[in-house]
Amino acid sequence: MSNVKNKKMINQIALKSLKARKKRNLIAILAIALTSVLFTALFTIGGSLIEKNQESTMRQVGGSAHAGYKYLTKSEYEKVAKDKGLKSVSYRIALADAENKPLIKVRTEMAYYEELEAKWSFCYPEEGHMPKKENECVASDLTLKALGVPCKIGEKFSVDFSVRGKKYSKEFILCGWYKGDRVSMSQVMCVSKKLVNQLAPTAESYQYGGDIAGSYMVDFNFKTSFNLKKQLEELNKRIGFEEKSTGVNWAYLGMKADAETVVLIVVMLGIILVSGYLIIYNIFYINVFGDIRFYGLLKTIGTTKKQLGKIVRKQANLLSLAGIPIGLILGAVVGAGLLPIICANLSMGDTEGTNVVLHPWIFIGSAVFSFLTVQISCIKPCRIVAKISPIEAVKLTESSVNAKVKGKKRRTHKLTMHAFGLANIKRNRKKAVLVVFSLSLSLILLNTVYTLLKGFDMDKYVSNRSVSDYMVTDATTDNPALSERTEDGVTSDFLTELREQDGIKESGNVYYSEWEQKLSDWEKERLEERIWKDWKKNFAYMIQLIGEEDMKQEIDADKERGSITAKMYGLDQLVFEKLKCEQGELDWEKFKSGNYIVVNQFESDDGEKPIYDVGDKITLTGENGFTKEYEVMALVSMPYPAEFQMYFSLEINYILPSSEFLNYFEGRQPMKTLFNISAKDEKQIESWLENYCTNINDDLTYTSKSTMEAEFATLQNMIVIVGGFLSFVLALIGILNFVNTILTGILSRKQEFAMLESVGMTRKQLREMLMWEGGYYALFTSIVAVLAGSILSMTLIKSYTSGFFFFTWKFTVLPILICIPFLLLIVLFVPYLACEKMCRISVVERIRSGE
Repeated sequence: MSNVKNKKMINQIALKSLKARKKRNLIAILAIALTSVLFTALFTIGGSLIEKNQESTMRQVGGSAHAGYKYLTKSEYEKVAKDKGLKSVSYRIALADAENKPLIKVRTEMAYYEELEAKWSFCYPEEGHMPKKENECVASDLTLKALGVPCKIGEKFSVDFSVRGKKYSKEFILCGWYKGDRVSMSQVMCVSKKLVNQLAPTAESYQYGGDIAGSYMVDFNFKTSFNLKKQLEELNKRIGFEEKSTGVNWAYLGMKADAETVVLIVVMLGIILVSGYLIIYNIFYINVFGDIRFYGLLKTIGTTKKQLGKIVRKQANLLSLAGIPIGLILGAVVGAGLLPIICANLSMGDTEGTNVVLHPWIFIGSAVFSFLTVQISCIKPCRIVAKISPIEAVKLTESSVNAKVKGKKRRTHKLTMHAFGLANIKRNRKKAVLVVFSLSLSLILLNTVYTLLKGFDMDKYVSNRSVSDYMVTDATTDNPALSERTEDGVTSDFLTELREQDGIKESGNVYYSEWEQKLSDWEKERLEERIWKDWKKNFAYMIQLIGEEDMKQEIDADKERGSITAKMYGLDQLVFEKLKCEQGELDWEKFKSGNYIVVNQFESDDGEKPIYDVGDKITLTGENGFTKEYEVMALVSMPYPAEFQMYFSLEINYILPSSEFLNYFEGRQPMKTLFNISAKDEKQIESWLENYCTNINDDLTYTSKSTMEAEFATLQNMIVIVGGFLSFVLALIGILNFVNTILTGILSRKQEFAMLESVGMTRKQLREMLMWEGGYYALFTSIVAVLAGSILSMTLIKSYTSGFFFFTWKFTVLPILICIPFLLLIVLFVPYLACEKMCRISVVERIRSGE
């Protein structure tokens, strides 16, 4: 056959054939649009979360630069700035921390910032300009709010601070302000270089942990963010800074996705791809058989297999052109709506702004995946069209699709309508499998979402995040950004008022102090054997922070003086009972006798390593001369909310009863006070606490179990909304698939049904047969959903959630069972309506339409 340029004709045939079946096209367009919605929403939320997570980490770190050096002199900074391997370099000069009382809860660092450094550090003024005059400054809105200063250029306010042991109280003029973030470890107050040079001239050298006023904090970007650790090591060698305090920005180190995240993304993409494929493939599959005679006639006039395939693909492309843009727009809207809900449950939720990130690649990627789904869905229909012969096409009906002649005798059975319905499904098993799988997918996902929600244990969540209903402490105690924190801030006045409140069921205190433990010979040997011998591996994280030389000096200093710096806690019963026992047994009655001590295990980079064993005898000697020997009762870990949240290189906790602790530190006030209340008194206690910590003693702050419960509820709501949306869209896709299957099946078999009526089948029997057909779809869908949902729950979900401390797996298929009656209603109602519409046409007209 000669090759003819017929592209225009193929396009016209494809277009006009689409116009001839407008109603079926609407279902196809809707299916493509829904698939695009899912892809776009996933990419929009995923892309925004990745960017927000990176930005959130950068804000916590305090900058967006790749890496940096701390505590440099001016000459050392100049050495870094001249390195040709760096793309850009900038710096700030440290001055002091603001010491105004209102800033206890909002730590604020004062320093001179270059403009580029200010932009990298998220403190460049949104309004105003960088400081030029000696008394000008830029501050965050959070700092200004704490000081009671409006965000207005020209406002004057006084700041207290100390530089090299000398106290200052200086009046500043606000020349600019920016929006601060609560996730940041510290707020920033930018001051002039003239002021810094005047109060803190750069010293000849700086040491980690010493006075850093006047030191240069140098940040820089490499030419690429790939393998930053190696690039930093090479830079250190080039300029001879191997032992300087340095670090890579965590935000770039965390960009590598872990295996679970990758699997989750692949699974999500797979679910969307499969669900989209199921409906789009089924639509084209059914459309091809609906128009098979048309394609047969085209073949009789010389249309080639390749041209027929092009016609089908052209139709798919035209439908994609209509459906994908709709899906991209709706998907972006859905993604923008869901993003704030998801961000609210993540650490990035406190980052300034949760605006959706709509990069071009999001739309390009969504369009590509949607188009790819359509193209994959067209492969089999194109093959069917290409293989069919003109004569077979004219004779072909749906009943002959999978018909095979078998030399096998068949027994006759009594004809019933449910047998007819089952036989109709068996006529095209492939189509039936696709419809059942499509309907099952949404039920399986809904069951998965419900399993997650059912397994979320609020008691576990709250108990891990809080030890009691309420906890009161000094505002500086749990602020990780502060170098100096109050360790005994709960006053006797507060404890007196607490005892006077109604509804207090039980209370307990946590006492804390840094402790210098004089090591016995056996303790030295134990430390050498278990910790110090392999110090590079055990202190790998600390080495990264302070350098190998400083770490070695610290260990050598401990060995030389024969003691270690540790932590000592004094606990009341309420907190003691919350300790996690890892070895030994906890017994409050024995513990409060004062003869026992509990200790932690050292958490090295190489795993947990006990320095003490159960049964060891430890002698403690206080500065006041009090000395006593204690037996190790157990190895434990402190609940995070109750401990002092600052960590030493060698983290060792000595935990005693409060009464024993006070023998070493007479008259010391508690670090934290924890108490439980009666539920009926919650509002009254909450009101009293808020008033006390705001108006009576604003040095104190509190956290409550109700706050944690609200966080938990927000997390649950996120899963309900996100999982519910995905289940709804997949359910809609499944229902569309079923409706399309039933309607096109009835249309393609209307001549067959007319012939059955002509030989005696009543309309009632016809309706009953079609409704049985729908009922079998519901039955098979229910079986598949229950079996697949159960297997998924007992394997993947159970395994994946085992890492969540607040999750308790519980088997359930309740959502599927609840949805079955609604599914049955749909699968019975659709065939009923379709049959009623078909029967409006007379039997004679239906028989003639097939001729």
